[in-house]
Amino acid sequence: MTLMSVSTAGQQPRLAAGYWTRGLSGGWGDAWQYGVPGWGKTESDVRFAAFHPQLGRFVTDHLEIHGEAALLAYDRPAAAVSGGLGLGGRYHVWRDRRWTPYVAGGAGLLWTSLDVAEIDRVFNFQIVYCTGIRIVPRRGPGLIVELRNHHISNAGTAGENLGLNAAVVMAGVQWVLRPAD
Repeated sequence: MTLMSVSTAGQQPRLAAGYWTRGLSGGWGDAWQYGVPGWGKTESDVRFAAFHPQLGRFVTDHLEIHGEAALLAYDRPAAAVSGGLGLGGRYHVWRDRRWTPYVAGGAGLLWTSLDVAEIDRVFNFQIVYCTGIRIVPRRGPGLIVELRNHHISNAGTAGENLGLNAAVVMAGVQWVLRPAD
């Protein structure tokens, strides 16, 4: 047995099945045309601040299922808000390092007061996909940084269903709650 394996043998992994997560992320979003090929013909100039409290649980050593609330505060094209809930998954590349890249996706429902051509209903659906990096310290809060696409549309339930895509840069704090914590 080497010295390195002796020092790490008694330590818990940073991410593992059964661990819970809690977090709060915030960011800035701007409309773009390239979010979901075939969905969303975004032409409106939309900008917003995003806030996302999250609660998750690792179902495998690499896969976290999480619920996320969404609060979006728009300042362009006019003052408006959106609020909703979603369910998603985050797949982490590594589980034993201080930092790990991940990919994620999710979907949910969203209410909005935003009045743009791409959205013709008050109640809509949202699809999110992203990539990011999670920093997982042994104790205390970690950091999460991600780039996501946020798609809002009515899923073909009314009108023309143009859809709205936004590129969103997010950052936040996350706690990984281990059984011994």
